[in-house]
Amino acid sequence: MTRTNKDFDNKRNELLEIIWDIFIVNGYENTTLAFIIKTLNISKGAFYHYFSSKEECADAAIEIHVKLWSKQIKEQDVIKLNADERLKQTILNGIQIANSNKEQNERINSPGNAVFHQKLMISITKQFAPIYAEIISQGVEEGIFHVRYFLETAEMILTLSNFYLDIDLFQWSIETMASKVAAFEEMLTRSLGAEKNTFSFISNLFELEEKQ
Repeated sequence: MTRTNKDFDNKRNELLEIIWDIFIVNGYENTTLAFIIKTLNISKGAFYHYFSSKEECADAAIEIHVKLWSKQIKEQDVIKLNADERLKQTILNGIQIANSNKEQNERINSPGNAVFHQKLMISITKQFAPIYAEIISQGVEEGIFHVRYFLETAEMILTLSNFYLDIDLFQWSIETMASKVAAFEEMLTRSLGAEKNTFSFISNLFELEEKQ
């Protein structure tokens, strides 16, 4: 990479950090391109030097953050573990990352950020799926899981966990969430062909959170 390209990428990433905060605080729907340019304190021409549109800069801001989360997941992954334990730890690490900033999560879940939230869930599914797929593949080799389509199964698991179990998005009541979590746990077990109670920690985790 030449110095010019490196400088371009560094400046673009710097702008993306600010853009992420703009959408989180102001809401994607409420944020105009003019507002972004003004907040970045750059000219319109400078903005178009780095981005083609409001949507493109939102997608890029999301991608860079999800890449960071994906990197954290990989760094915490203990490859020497059996696949079922690796998957458990990966799920728990993902939950920990997702819950690390409560105020940010509340803003992402706000009506004004519906499109941003959707884009974020899609990016998480796409970037996390290969990590899950590799663990599922290991589980098949170990005889722990019984799956034909590693990546597709991973994508479906992530879509359900990120979308269906989003209590704010669906406005699920606390009372109904217990059955939905239990259903997800059963679906996860069956889709992977895993032993019963392999993923019982998910329901246990939900029960602990509910009591707090």
